[in-house]
Parts: sequence; structure tokens; C-alpha cells
Amino acid sequence: MSDKAGYYVYLPALFLYEFKSSKFPTKVDSLTGDGFQLNLKDNKVHSKYPVGVAVLVSPFFILAHVYSVLTDKVADGFSIPYQNAIDIAGVFYLLLGLYFLNKFLLNYCSQKVVIVSLASLFLGSNLYYYTIFEGGYSHVYTFFLFSIWLYNLKAFEKTKGTKYWLQLFAIASFIILVRQINLAFIFLSIGLFSSPQSFYAGKTAKDWLKGLGMAIAIFTPQLFYNIYLTQTPFTYSYQNEGFIYWLNPKWIEVLFGFENGWLITSPVLILSITGLIFLYKNHKKSALIILLITLICTYIYASWWAYKLGCSFGHRGFVDIYPFLSLPYTVGLSYFLLHKKSFLKILITIVLFTGVFLNLKYTYTYDSCWPISTELSDFEIYWHFISSPTK
Repeated sequence: MSDKAGYYVYLPALFLYEFKSSKFPTKVDSLTGDGFQLNLKDNKVHSKYPVGVAVLVSPFFILAHVYSVLTDKVADGFSIPYQNAIDIAGVFYLLLGLYFLNKFLLNYCSQKVVIVSLASLFLGSNLYYYTIFEGGYSHVYTFFLFSIWLYNLKAFEKTKGTKYWLQLFAIASFIILVRQINLAFIFLSIGLFSSPQSFYAGKTAKDWLKGLGMAIAIFTPQLFYNIYLTQTPFTYSYQNEGFIYWLNPKWIEVLFGFENGWLITSPVLILSITGLIFLYKNHKKSALIILLITLICTYIYASWWAYKLGCSFGHRGFVDIYPFLSLPYTVGLSYFLLHKKSFLKILITIVLFTGVFLNLKYTYTYDSCWPISTELSDFEIYWHFISSPTK
């Protein structure tokens, strides 16, 4: 439905309908919430969303289509097997992201601490919701990509190997292909472990050509689609949307608003903010860059015309930067979990269990969208979700 359909529509368009709107099932665009438009006048498929999610989901789409054909299911690209394929793809990329994030965090903390960190981060934040319930959005895919980005960035810092350098080109290209707004975080994060100069020091013209060639190849699907739709390879698809609050950003609403506020539905992430203090002691530059990434992410969404991002669970835009926030989060947890004083261990355990409980309870009572017409205050609506029976 809605945005998710817009991310996904490229797959049935390419594999089943030759990108001709007239060949699609009747009114399937309106039936899936108008996330894309089937324009019968120009016989084209219109979607404002980037193609990256579709590229990553494509192997699962193909398997779903083969299954549908072999079992005589409805093989139209929208039936239940295809929907299940999206769910499976989301979980697959989550697990892959957690695997690489685990390897990255082991550079800083013990395996036991990292396991507690990743488990509580997943169960105590809206990463759970945007994997299990809404895996069709771009967020779990960006979480995976930034996790593998950090792993490769750390490996490159240690080895300066061309292999990791080229892999970083490829990963960065996919990150932009999935969600262009994350370009800013790519450039900032290069400085996490080394200077920008050391990132490209010693690289030959041949290395640069390989990297740029790889990036162009990865961007090709988006460029082709842009040309198909607008006759130009570069276009801004969000024509009537913009950052109208850039002089008056909605910081409080984005961070603490009961309707889709980030830290209201993912309270364990407060530990990632306080964890920056502990990270700063031994890794000052990394702590400052992660703080800057968090502030920029907040400002971007607080300035956007729809700063609540519609029918969201928490503020879903922050899911993209959880790999960065996982570092101060884990370092902060390590301080409490390994502290000699038992009461600090007990305190952090209570905080984690409370955060996980609140997130999961809210997840299983939330109705997918904040009520519009109601006489209740935002806090009363929030409390209703927390206290009412699960679905």
C-alpha cells in the first residue's frame, strides 16, 4: 500500500508488464493506495520513489513469480506470494545487516555486550516495526546498507585495501539508489575513522575509474527509468514537496511528539544519545561525527513539509541511521553492564526491559495510522495504545 507500492512497482512493471500501464491489472494503482500512478494517456508507470528497494527485492520477486507459476497461483505481481516475498526480503536484509553490524561493533565491545545491544536495539525500537510489519519501506534496506558500509569502512581503515575501497563505492551507490537523502551521511561518515585524505591516498586513476564505473552501473536502472519517464537522466521526482520548515524546524515534534515522535516509540535510543558521552572519552572524532549525523538527520526531517512522515510508527526516518547510533548505544551499554556496582547493572536491565516492553506493546496495538478525528489529547491516544489489548 501507498509508499511501499511505489517502491515495489518497478518489479511487476519490468518483469510482467513491459512498463506499459495499459497492461497492468485494472485500477491496481488506486487499489494499492496510489503509491504509483498508471497513466493511460502516455501508457507509462509513474512513481516518485527511487528504484533501489526494487533492485534489492528483485531476487525474492523472481522466486515468488516462479512459485506462483508452478503452483497455479495468481501470477500478477501483486498476489499473496509476492507480498510474502517482500516480508521475507525485509527479514533477510535485517539479519544480514545485524550480522555485519555485529562484526563492526566487536571492534569496540565484547560479544556478550554486542548481543544485548543488537537484541535490545531491534526489539526496543521501530526497526522491529519496519521489518516485521512494514518491510516494504526503504528503511530496513538502508539499515542493512549502512551496517555493511560501517563494516567495510572499518576494514578499509585497518588494511587500506583496494578491495574494501571499491566495495565502499558499490555500497554507497546502493545507499543513494535506495534513498537519496542519505548521501549526506555517506560523506560525513567517511571521517569516522580516518581523514578524508587518507581515504583516497595512494589510489590510482585506474582505481577511481573502477569505482566510478561500478557506481554508474549501479545507478543505471534509475537513469533508465528517469529517461523513460521524463526524457532526462536526472530529475527531481518530489515536485510539489519540499523543506518548507527549514527556518522553523519541528525539532520537538520529530523527537518527542506523541504522534510519530522518534524517542516516544523507541525510548531505548535515548541510550544512544547519552552513550555519546562514553564514546567521546576514547573516540572523540567518531562521537562528534555521529552527533552531527543525528542532528542533520533530525533537521532534515524537521524541515520537511510532512515532518511526521504520514502514517508512521515513531519517526521512521531515524531507522536509516541506527547503524551509526548503534556505536554509542553499545559503548554506553558496555559501561553499565560491565560496571562493578550491581545497582547500575540492575538499573540498565530495568531500562532495557521497560523500553522493549513499551515498543512491542505499542507495536501490537498500533492501528497503522494516528487517529485524525478525535477529542482525545495526543497523550491520551498514546496511553490508549499502551494500555489497550493487543491486536
